[in-house]
Amino acid sequence: MNGVRRTLIVCFSAVVAIGAALFFLPIAAALDPALRRTGAAFADYLLYLLARSSDDDGSARAGAELARFVWTAAVAVCVAPLALVVAVGEVARVRSALWYVGATGLIAAAAPWIARAAFQTSRAVSASPEELRFALVFFLTGAFAGWIYWLLAGRGGSDPKIIPN
Repeated sequence: MNGVRRTLIVCFSAVVAIGAALFFLPIAAALDPALRRTGAAFADYLLYLLARSSDDDGSARAGAELARFVWTAAVAVCVAPLALVVAVGEVARVRSALWYVGATGLIAAAAPWIARAAFQTSRAVSASPEELRFALVFFLTGAFAGWIYWLLAGRGGSDPKIIPN
């Protein structure tokens, strides 16, 4: 019964932390001037694509591509790092805030470079100053998600009544 209870606590805490990260990321991006300019350029490009598409299928395709991009970015920055850190932390029974905050932040910040390495691009090891700003915002987002998870599930997880034998 304790294992079921711990599993429910972990799942609930992870969902809440992911939701908090999804809420935090656009706010942090809007507060950073470099990311705000990047977002404005991205919006201009999207409007250009929508205006350029003369047929109905073109605008639907542009909208679908935008949705896919946003979904991929959200999973890569908000979901995958936390899921990986939670899985390792729960198996190893790590209860340190440093683990959940730091590891989630580092993996989230490394997401662009991990994606480049996965697609074997030539710029997998370099970074421009703008990319480092993105990495900082991604780190803060991951750290925030890890902190929320630790507050809900991590710090009370060492209770002997909760940990299964």
